Amino acid sequence: MHHIFGHTSPDTDAFASAFALAYYLNAQHINATAYRLGQPNLETRFVLDYLFTNFQAEMDGLPNELLPYLDPSQPLDTLNKSDKIGLTDHNEQAQSIANLSDFDIRYVIDHHKLNLSTPTPAEIHIRPVGCTCTILYEMFVMRGIDITPMLCMLMLSAIISDTLNLSSPTTTDDDRHALHHLMNIANLSIKDKDDYAQKMFTAKSNLSWLSAHEILLMDYKEYDIGGQTWGIAGIETLDPKQIFHRLNELSDSAKQLTKEKRLDYLMIAIVDIKNKISHLYAHDPVQNTIISQAFHTTPHDGLFTLTGIISRKKQLVPTLKHHLEKSIS
Repeated sequence: MHHIFGHTSPDTDAFASAFALAYYLNAQHINATAYRLGQPNLETRFVLDYLFTNFQAEMDGLPNELLPYLDPSQPLDTLNKSDKIGLTDHNEQAQSIANLSDFDIRYVIDHHKLNLSTPTPAEIHIRPVGCTCTILYEMFVMRGIDITPMLCMLMLSAIISDTLNLSSPTTTDDDRHALHHLMNIANLSIKDKDDYAQKMFTAKSNLSWLSAHEILLMDYKEYDIGGQTWGIAGIETLDPKQIFHRLNELSDSAKQLTKEKRLDYLMIAIVDIKNKISHLYAHDPVQNTIISQAFHTTPHDGLFTLTGIISRKKQLVPTLKHHLEKSIS
């Protein structure tokens, strides 16, 4: 049995890619089970509700969250050491299960930089595209494996999410090609796709009932940048003002999380989906200096405003990494 999972604090791509890779392997008579390493966020919850409503036959027998839960801090409650595993949408220890090196990594499907060694030869597909499900779509096509209507909609949702409906700077022609063909399978027009994307983004923007702690962990990842441990909490929304009203709460929670996770810094990036702007919350004086120098800007009303910079993977992390490594040298 191969155990497949995306990263902790899973987004729609982490859910979809884990499910898709397990489906891909099982279609080739390779036993695989997909898991989630956290609760679905608001957008993913919307996608799952849509699937359970519209694809009842395919969803029959699946758990309400699509995937069973695997506790990333206690993986041995479910797995055994040396079990075969597959990683999707991540390949870093900080974003995965505890003691990742104890397991036999056989598959890695990802669109982030490689930061991993495997104990045995593994099948690795890492490409600079906007979404892991773009890579998986191409793997399905290459093997001639049919994509069911429900799986098609799930993968399509992941590409819409990760590329902000093809508007993110991470978007490639491969993402556009994959989304176009998945739309054909799902019989969706461009208007249908855009209306669905708007509903996804509206769902992820309704954060009023979440605590500040939950908001920070909703789309959270950790990185080793210049020898420092950075947590980056991404908050994508159509209505950034609702977040601005809660900056004091976020600051208190950020201090707590920084201690709990033993971080050097916790960056809070509020992404205005509609206007393609990131607002970095200036809640830490030392971090503020680093951000000012790295992005050549100053805060206003407690926020650094970065126009056109909305990708954590392609813009925020590389800029910080370049600045900090240059400072060290």
